[in-house]
Amino acid sequence: MKKLISILIFLILIIYILVEFVGDSIVKGSLESNLSNSLGREIKIDDLSIKYLSGKAEIENLQVMNKEFPGKLLKINNAFAKLNTSSIFSDKIEIDQITLDGLDLNYYFNVNKSLKVKDNVKSLKDTLNKESSSGSSTKEFIIKKLDVKNIKISANSDELNINQQISLKDMSFENVGNTKDSKDYKTVLKDTFDKAFKSIKNKVLSGNAGNTLDKIKNIDEEKIKEKIKK
Repeated sequence: MKKLISILIFLILIIYILVEFVGDSIVKGSLESNLSNSLGREIKIDDLSIKYLSGKAEIENLQVMNKEFPGKLLKINNAFAKLNTSSIFSDKIEIDQITLDGLDLNYYFNVNKSLKVKDNVKSLKDTLNKESSSGSSTKEFIIKKLDVKNIKISANSDELNINQQISLKDMSFENVGNTKDSKDYKTVLKDTFDKAFKSIKNKVLSGNAGNTLDKIKNIDEEKIKEKIKK
């Protein structure tokens, strides 16, 4: 009997270790893959840790890479989540709360030889619009409460000699995801980006930075042509 109990305890420990370490690796790979497919660009996660008994999870250093621009579009320093662990391997992941602490968004733009403005956000918006119209094959999920804290946005343009940074107020959302009963996370992302870049134009690209920033207060091809001719 004692031998049987010892074997059962040993098996339970082995299963627990496999779930804790192998499970984290599986979920991390699945999360990177799903996010990469949804956003149409490479996603990297340095570390993911899930406490399966308590349902708590933590991500360190999530990076969204740029397309046709250097560096990163977005970096999230830390993400904390409280989720229903039994839903992780089901068709729909249920997340009670996510807190993103330390979000750094890098907005790059330049003017090419044909005098057209090119930035690192348009392609992301196009991807989100495309996904919204055609649907997605990624796993369903719902986030009941999403908080975003310590948001910083950098506006960068080598051609116009701009490197400015602003901070945004903390944001909070409810029932975000890709299920029928949730707000479409792609729409939330697009709306958030729109608000962010409106803040850039209002706070960074106007007024205090002089003539150089005034050149792109309302960025478009005709404005740039006029300024360059002058």
